[in-house]
Amino acid sequence: MIQNIQKFTLDKKQVFNLVLENRYQVDSQTRFLSRCIDGRYENTDNLPALAIPGADVGELALIFATANNFGFDVDYEKVYQSLVKVIGGEENFQYHTDHHGAVGVPASGCGHFKQIKLDLKAYDLTTQDLEFLEKKLMEIKKNNQAKEVVLEGDHIEGAILQVKGNWGVYPRYFFETDEGRREIEVFVFHQSLVNERHRVLVKELIKNKAVIFRNGEDEEWLYEALSDMMDNHLFETVKRLAPDLPIYNVDFEDDGDFKVAD
Repeated sequence: MIQNIQKFTLDKKQVFNLVLENRYQVDSQTRFLSRCIDGRYENTDNLPALAIPGADVGELALIFATANNFGFDVDYEKVYQSLVKVIGGEENFQYHTDHHGAVGVPASGCGHFKQIKLDLKAYDLTTQDLEFLEKKLMEIKKNNQAKEVVLEGDHIEGAILQVKGNWGVYPRYFFETDEGRREIEVFVFHQSLVNERHRVLVKELIKNKAVIFRNGEDEEWLYEALSDMMDNHLFETVKRLAPDLPIYNVDFEDDGDFKVAD
């Protein structure tokens, strides 16, 4: 176990214990609602299991980046409305801001979105894409339409979990150490639920003519393109925010049994 003043890195056995205590079954009614991969969410009963970089703002960025990289056109507003349809309304659109507790310091944007703004090229995005995302966020905030979560405190994540199956993982946990009881957090990316939502989303994007193919591409092609870009966005952010943390695969069976692998 590697320790520093603020956090420690989790080994495989510790991750197993965390998942054992923090697993919860996915609610079929809310399976397409999202949260960010950030570990600072509270372990609440209504915490979405679907964890994706940047939550729904990150999903929009992902679609625009896929269009830029794979060569098709998008209608920004129709893309937004397609996502809103899949998640059940604008009131379910999820994003978060950060607050580190300093008096007088306003909350700032999500870490994934910050990294996008710092290096648009690495995320296959353009200034036009960014302008739409920022304008849409301002509109959402002004109209109080969506679910803004303010995440408090510093990052103390000790691992990155890639989750598969019909179970979620709460990101916060307490370990007993030589120095006493210590809180730890984990980054969580839910591969299965992201894939499942993308299957439905690509249908909606095509149905609403939110995407315009140039060479006769189809639904399966778009799904695979989104999956490739998802990997790029996830690891671009992970290498910036958590370059030294281990990555563990957590594979759930339907009954809640699971395996942890490096």
